[in-house]
Amino acid sequence: MKLQDHFLLAMPGMDDPFFKHALIYICEHNSEGAMGIMLTQVTDLSVAEIIAKMNFLIADQREYRQDDIVLMGGPVNLERGFILHSKCIPAFEHSYAVSDQVWMTTSADVLQTIGRADAPEKYLVALGCCRWRAEQLEQEIADNVWLVLESNPRLLFDVPYDRRWLEANRTLGFEPTHLTALAGHA
Repeated sequence: MKLQDHFLLAMPGMDDPFFKHALIYICEHNSEGAMGIMLTQVTDLSVAEIIAKMNFLIADQREYRQDDIVLMGGPVNLERGFILHSKCIPAFEHSYAVSDQVWMTTSADVLQTIGRADAPEKYLVALGCCRWRAEQLEQEIADNVWLVLESNPRLLFDVPYDRRWLEANRTLGFEPTHLTALAGHA
């Protein structure tokens, strides 16, 4: 099972309140485990505030969107920033392609471009991430904790954070009330 560049959709029976109604984008999945960014919770910071704290703010040369908020990417590495973005040439210092359409960068050079013409066309900024050890995520999926669905850039970048879980359900063709926390095996 290859899960990189897929979404995890929290099932109704999710016990952990941190992950209730979560949608997570899997950035890496291999024999050592998995890493993803939660797309449905926010911090109290804006992208402009993060950039200002890093001394990149040059107000007369940049345009910031007021609705750019920083996501709570997960409970691990809360002090570390993760930027998911569309492909950008040239690539940033610590970037890698998650897919043909989505890149992840962990270096500050991507933040230096935000608000300028050379910024990625689509991006989101998160603090923290979600991690699973080897085979842990596969077991959680088997235990009906997560539903796996193919990713798409529209849901990742264009749908507001507070609508992503519902929109992910609808992408599968049903309303969340049609799901049950119980799993059956034939």
